[in-house]
Amino acid sequence: MFGKTITAALLALHALAGIASAQDAKGMRGSSSFYIGAGTQRDEGIDRSDDTPFVLGFMHQPANSRLIWGADIAREGTMLDSTYGRTRAIENGTSYNLLVGRNFVDRGSFRLDAAVILGLRETVTSCHASYLGYRCYADRSPDTEYRGNFGVMTAVSYDALMIGMRITEESAQTLVGIRF
Repeated sequence: MFGKTITAALLALHALAGIASAQDAKGMRGSSSFYIGAGTQRDEGIDRSDDTPFVLGFMHQPANSRLIWGADIAREGTMLDSTYGRTRAIENGTSYNLLVGRNFVDRGSFRLDAAVILGLRETVTSCHASYLGYRCYADRSPDTEYRGNFGVMTAVSYDALMIGMRITEESAQTLVGIRF
């Protein structure tokens, strides 16, 4: 599942980068960023995931606009997993998020951006066990339940280096990225 999540994240980010570069090809010079991050769970406890949350994301600011949009995929919060013969195993859930924000300071090589994070996060995945050793009965996909995921993000950039902070109801993460 972890490998599929990373592959889906990279494909989504590649598509978003293609949209941004198509705008640049039309002469509309914008600003884009790729970032990664890691941090801590916001609510730790006996029934919470101990795994380190991480995120992979993309942001873009269209030319002649202060609007910023983007997307990220994160492993954060707690998901109860009842697949592969497990019963309510505790893992990080995957969240799929959109970012909408604004550029507040743009002084050439120095920038300050902030965005609101809105998305969905996996909370439960389960299926009927297969008698043949497959993941689920009759090799069906597991049923997954989702919950809303909300937060904020802020980033400071100097030339091509971006650093920032991403805080959701489930985790707090430090971000490092490149701006192009």
